[in-house]
Amino acid sequence: MVSVLLDKAKAKRQAPVSVHFLGTCGGPLVSRACSSLAVDFGNDIWIFDAADGTTGRLHQSSLKMSNISRIFITHMHADHTLGLVSILTQIMCGVGVSAADLERQKAKGTDRKADINIFGPVGLRKLIRTSLQLVGATLAGAYAVHELLGADEDASAGCSAEEMLVNEAVGKDIRASEEGVWEKIMDEGTGKGGRGWSVSAGPLDHRVPSQGYVLNEPTPREPLDTASLIPILTQHAAALKQYDPPVHHPLSVLSHLTSLPPPPPFVLPDGSSLHPPPLSGQPPRKLVIFGDCSGGTPNSTFQAMCADASLLVHECTNAHIAEPYQKGEKGRRLRVGGLEHSLLKKKEVNMGHPLGEEAIKGPNVGEDAEKKREEVQKKARSRGHSTPKEVGEFAKAIKARRVVINHFSAMFPSPRYHTSSPFPSLLSPTSPFPAPTPYPMTHSSDPPIPPLPLTSTELHTRIIMQNIADQVNEVWNGDGLGEVQRQCVPARDFMVVRIPGHELDEVEVDEQGEMGREVKEVMASWAEDGGAWVKEGKEKRWVGVSEAPGET
Repeated sequence: MVSVLLDKAKAKRQAPVSVHFLGTCGGPLVSRACSSLAVDFGNDIWIFDAADGTTGRLHQSSLKMSNISRIFITHMHADHTLGLVSILTQIMCGVGVSAADLERQKAKGTDRKADINIFGPVGLRKLIRTSLQLVGATLAGAYAVHELLGADEDASAGCSAEEMLVNEAVGKDIRASEEGVWEKIMDEGTGKGGRGWSVSAGPLDHRVPSQGYVLNEPTPREPLDTASLIPILTQHAAALKQYDPPVHHPLSVLSHLTSLPPPPPFVLPDGSSLHPPPLSGQPPRKLVIFGDCSGGTPNSTFQAMCADASLLVHECTNAHIAEPYQKGEKGRRLRVGGLEHSLLKKKEVNMGHPLGEEAIKGPNVGEDAEKKREEVQKKARSRGHSTPKEVGEFAKAIKARRVVINHFSAMFPSPRYHTSSPFPSLLSPTSPFPAPTPYPMTHSSDPPIPPLPLTSTELHTRIIMQNIADQVNEVWNGDGLGEVQRQCVPARDFMVVRIPGHELDEVEVDEQGEMGREVKEVMASWAEDGGAWVKEGKEKRWVGVSEAPGET
């Protein structure tokens, strides 16, 4: 065995993985497009859901559409599928494809190889094939649609040479296991930046068949010390050509040693062996991405597959907003009622005797709020959707390390933060664009447009979304995974969440700790006084729906 295999000089880091939210609404709204997100592995992009408008969001983002290799659809509703054909015609643009090119492609028949692989429920193959036929689209290359079949389902369309389009490759009909799940629906070891990541799927509870996806990273290994191995392989170059089959390029052994799944040791002509790199000791990452559902999954096997998630992306369509954070007279009365209650308590202490139960009781908010939460939850379930409580319960059950909620009702427009960070300051300036467009503008040489001052309307929008996240946090953070009070993130279009490792790293812990402290202070200020103080240089400015404290 050759002893020098690892590059000890390199600090081993897991390959970059980030999740880009392209559409976060069941809407759409001016500030939110409908459902879509992208998992970016660096030079390989996988799309999850593709609503109408996804192509535009991709062009506005920092993602390169040419790197898209796979698309996963959670269910067949229009707000998750109607952008599919547009994406295909963009990334497989057939401009310049000649009739002779199409004839050569057609001659390949069932031997065509897919450039783009698409996975999803029954009906997806028929939808794409019919749409491409009706619009007369010409594509370059080929795509394949792999349908996930339930126990009693048949594929929506066949894949014989006569049935397929000239730009279509044979798709797989993937039937669910006896447990009702689809394990490893794509081959490991394929792809570019996503090489080795496996994908499994399971059923969700919605009005139509809906699936969630689990992405599992291969167990991380140490890097090879290529500088030491190259001379060894070069020394054996002539003898390697005598192997059966011959190894014409000795450095190809390096790729062999790092291939997936890990191969057996490679024996050199002198009898020594080169072993694949050992495990690094870092836990692999797991991304759980759900479509529309009534909270978690009804399938226990699939829930077990989601366990110990590095990231959970879960819908949260409906939510009841606590009265102190509502805007308008009702919320104002409650804030004032709370202040009056506290003043009466103070007066009671100063006077040294009780003022009477009715005088200090204040509005009985708890029971009313609980009733409203139950009403919202009942409505959500009737439509196959989730509320913050259900998200928190599932995140806690699977011990998720990070949680992002999306697919909001049109009642919840997006805050206009001036950044794509998942943890912006609640009191930061406002983006000048109607949607939270990336800043600086992607793919643009125009000078940056400065942000706008924070307004009471914008702050209120942020307060409402934070209240939804806090409702998730209240349930999720009780799982005993450490002292860090993790922050659930309400998704925004163009928001980017980076997953550096399975556990939160120091930067993430600091970000969430700082965010938690600010949230506590600002939310309390809004609940009590109807606004918050914003620092602008050396000055402070009051932003809210009520007068600044002391000015009333």
